[in-house]
Amino acid sequence: MKDANQVEAQRIAGACVLTLAVLATGIASGADAAAEPVVHRPTKALLFFDTEEYTTNRTSDAIVDIARMLTEEGVRGHFAFVGYLAKKLVDWRRIDVIDALKPHLIGTQTLYHSLHPNINEKSDIADFDEAYRRVAADEWLSAGMIAAALGREANELICSVMPGPSHSYVALYLYADMGIPFFGGGGSSFRDGRHGEIWYCNQRHLPYSAEGDRGIHLECFLRKGWDERFIASRLDDLAERDTVTFYMHPHMAICAAHPDGFNWSKRNMTPYGKWVTPPFRDPMVTAEFYVHLRRFVRRLKSDPRFELTDCERLLAEQKPRRAITRAEVPALRAALLNRLAPVEAPASWCVADAFQTAVRLLRGEPEYRPGKVYGFLSRPVGVSVPVRVSADDLRRVAARIDLTRFLPTSIAVGDVRIGPADFMFAALETLESGAAEVMVEPREQLGDLKTLMPGLVDFTTRGKWQYMNSYRDEYLSERLRCQLWTLRYE
Repeated sequence: MKDANQVEAQRIAGACVLTLAVLATGIASGADAAAEPVVHRPTKALLFFDTEEYTTNRTSDAIVDIARMLTEEGVRGHFAFVGYLAKKLVDWRRIDVIDALKPHLIGTQTLYHSLHPNINEKSDIADFDEAYRRVAADEWLSAGMIAAALGREANELICSVMPGPSHSYVALYLYADMGIPFFGGGGSSFRDGRHGEIWYCNQRHLPYSAEGDRGIHLECFLRKGWDERFIASRLDDLAERDTVTFYMHPHMAICAAHPDGFNWSKRNMTPYGKWVTPPFRDPMVTAEFYVHLRRFVRRLKSDPRFELTDCERLLAEQKPRRAITRAEVPALRAALLNRLAPVEAPASWCVADAFQTAVRLLRGEPEYRPGKVYGFLSRPVGVSVPVRVSADDLRRVAARIDLTRFLPTSIAVGDVRIGPADFMFAALETLESGAAEVMVEPREQLGDLKTLMPGLVDFTTRGKWQYMNSYRDEYLSERLRCQLWTLRYE
């Protein structure tokens, strides 16, 4: 615990840093000198490690080296394990790896990573329930392997990560059902330009910092060494975000390439268990990388613009979600009429929360307490011309809507079919005004994907990465976009 002198010293140091920053930007001049400075909360920074290489025992040395270094620096990392690698640690008797990881947080990164059929290839089918069963069989097995190998409980996994560009909406819903609160990775696909993190498909997403997105990929130190101008420039940009997640693959400290291209590019190229090991780096290069990685961690620790944290702390700081009652309906409806998008005030609610509110309040329930939500399995379709619907018909329909499944893409109300957004706005208007009949006008049904989630607009995994040529991405990317109603901000 800090004593009073330490607290006062930190307060004075923080005030000095703030004063220098204000003077440097020229804000504190003339009439502005009397204005109160705007204090930006430190950007929360996390360290993630995609721990996946199981072709050789040797690369596990990097897990030990990195985990011990973080422990020495007083920082907790997040190691997202491939389930089969966890099993191999036991086979290799790597007690040193297991011990080194004890102070750190553990997540999952699918059962076999790139081995075919991988998580996207298994879940790219029309039948969601069957896709869910396929993925669940692998991912619960992976969780069990990780828990058994690392001495954790399966329900202690703090985060999930998917290999490469594998953003399976099926897996996202499954991971949330498994009680895994955070999703790491995704890069710019899950960033809207304003927020460093989002909620999507019931998980809290921490998009990885990538060089193409004005971020820093920790493996850049293997290529660039310590490039002070590059690092300073990127940290200046990243300090504007609420949250930033730095990541790397531990095996790349030792390997000169990923194992995927040698074993699973487009097909299973080698017999199971007879993996081809990627080439190793010069040990001097590895040692130099560790020096730069430690230096970067210390740089973050000493930069007052950043606060190194971890998912467990974020979870502890997470505020309980606010229920929605009839009293909030006018403000909720006004916000959604202004923009069909997540509501940020007076609380954090996604559009699917608003839809559930409308349905539940029409049923006569006193409130909606936010919980699990769903999007759509295909694009919703609304009215093309104005139509009138009665409040009685809306109530009858509300009683039949199943909120435990994906939302209907169109809804029969009386003698007409209207879209889900049409229904939501009609229901909210009925609740607010008490009118016996309301007019439904043509409107956007899903939301402005280009503004809200620009990285998903043209996103596809077809023909990319290590996927088999038979993989078509017929459903995954489009259905990922169709979950837009589950988007909200912390």
